[in-house]
Amino acid sequence: MRGHKVLMRNVKSIRSIDDDIDMNMQQPKRTADRLANMQEPTTGKEPGVRMTLCLLGAVVSLALGGCTAAVPYAISAAQMVTTGNALVQSQPANPTVQQSGGAADSAASQERSLPYRLIAENKYDEALPILRERVDSNDAQAQGQLGMLYYEGKGVPEDHGKAAEWMQRSAEGGNADSQYMLAWFHYKGIGVPQDYAKTFEWAEKSWNQGNANAATLLARLHRLGHGTPQNYSKAMEYLNVADRAGSISAPAQIAYMYKTGQGVQRDYRQAIDWYSKAGEKGHARGWTHLAYLYATCRDPHYVDGKKAVVYALKATEKDPHHFASWAALAAAYARNNEMEKAVAAAVRSDGLLQANTKLGEAEKQDAIARAQRRMAAYTDGMPYTEENEADEEL
Repeated sequence: MRGHKVLMRNVKSIRSIDDDIDMNMQQPKRTADRLANMQEPTTGKEPGVRMTLCLLGAVVSLALGGCTAAVPYAISAAQMVTTGNALVQSQPANPTVQQSGGAADSAASQERSLPYRLIAENKYDEALPILRERVDSNDAQAQGQLGMLYYEGKGVPEDHGKAAEWMQRSAEGGNADSQYMLAWFHYKGIGVPQDYAKTFEWAEKSWNQGNANAATLLARLHRLGHGTPQNYSKAMEYLNVADRAGSISAPAQIAYMYKTGQGVQRDYRQAIDWYSKAGEKGHARGWTHLAYLYATCRDPHYVDGKKAVVYALKATEKDPHHFASWAALAAAYARNNEMEKAVAAAVRSDGLLQANTKLGEAEKQDAIARAQRRMAAYTDGMPYTEENEADEEL
């Protein structure tokens, strides 16, 4: 009977959480703590030539209506929110055509973009035959897209080995997006052995072509000393460049450096501003980490349960299938003294964490151990204060 009562309380708590999320989605979109007069951190010398190339590429892309020679993949890797890297964007349904080409260029552009538009519409059965035909012709973009489908398990069974194989072929064919993805696979050990040297090699090749996401990965490698000597200044340089080039994840990594005091003076106010900027740019993990900071910060001046709940609900709305969103919501509810909701959100987070196939085994076990520590606090009726703010994953 007691177990039944506990179960019913958790069911009610989950329903209550869903009600909170529904209310949050119905409210007019607003953002507290608006960024005012933010000063970007600088470290002096920046990778000037690459920054110029990257920004110039962005200008050219805008001038051409977003259509560049290397058309991005049609779908993104949903689980890559863990890294904060928005890998790919949907191919425009009606790409802008340069005036010089007229109707002929328009038709060619429409034909070229067809499989990517079909994938964006989840019409995998129609897209795959076209992709496979192009793959057989050594089309690097198509090879990368096929690799992404295998990584995501969309239209084909999830198979990280095949994902890495196709991404390798595409990367060797010169596709900058695939070079970045292959670097990430080597970084995480997805479909290939973990290898930081290869991570650095492929990330640098991608960055040499102006891929801003590759700059964020290079920043991570410099910050951690993986595949290259540890260098916080270099990490910040890459992050500043990536942020200016439009990366949605770079602000979150800058925030992380301020939160942990890596290479800069620890500054929670700066961390809050940069996490906010990441969320404003569309990066769900910006809201996740902002909520987690407000809920678990060691400095009581920055602890705010109500703000934590607001931002955690934003995170679950933006990325409802990632365990970290729900872990942040659990921490937020606990800080707001809503323990039943905290436990229910933590249970939901744990289910998503257990099912996550994109984490390495050691990384997953670390995440589970941290989740167990938080759950122990919630079941004791206590909020959780983060002891090790250098943990990268919730």
